[in-house]
Amino acid sequence: MWDWLRGKSGPTAPPRGVVVDAGIPNQERVAELPLPEALFVLHFNGFAQLPENAELRQLLLNTARNGDFLRDLPRVSARRLEESAALQSRFGIELETVVQFLKVLHSEITRRMYIDAARKREDVAGLQFTLRDPARADARVCAITEANSYDLGAGTYPFTHLPENPNLGTENPFIIRIVMKKDLA
Repeated sequence: MWDWLRGKSGPTAPPRGVVVDAGIPNQERVAELPLPEALFVLHFNGFAQLPENAELRQLLLNTARNGDFLRDLPRVSARRLEESAALQSRFGIELETVVQFLKVLHSEITRRMYIDAARKREDVAGLQFTLRDPARADARVCAITEANSYDLGAGTYPFTHLPENPNLGTENPFIIRIVMKKDLA
């Protein structure tokens, strides 16, 4: 604080520790993100705001699978794609439409990565699904968060029966939390 009062702003020593980019250390980064093509096609078809075009589909799939997609986020990725592939002039789609679709894919990829990481933890009973935005949730989404089919609690599912986003082409509507076995006792 004294440095700030004396007019010195900025660090006096270089920061210490591991530099982490997008929450993932460099040594743990993947070159390709977990997005099966079949799941991508389901979301592409469910989104319904993009023209049916095999070349466009492949461009979007490659963008979403690229390891830098999580770091760059949907808007930066869409801008880069527009610069490199001229989406507006070639396919007649607005940048904002591409951003919205990439948000869908981003939420799906981060959901899958979170679930994969949770599977590797010891003593995990399952995952609990709650609503990110209850005011905009439809009946199918609410049913997932209210169900107690496995006696683990409302909206809690074992890894063998995890629900998917029932509204394809939309962002994942759930907040997903790990439920430990000790918390069920």
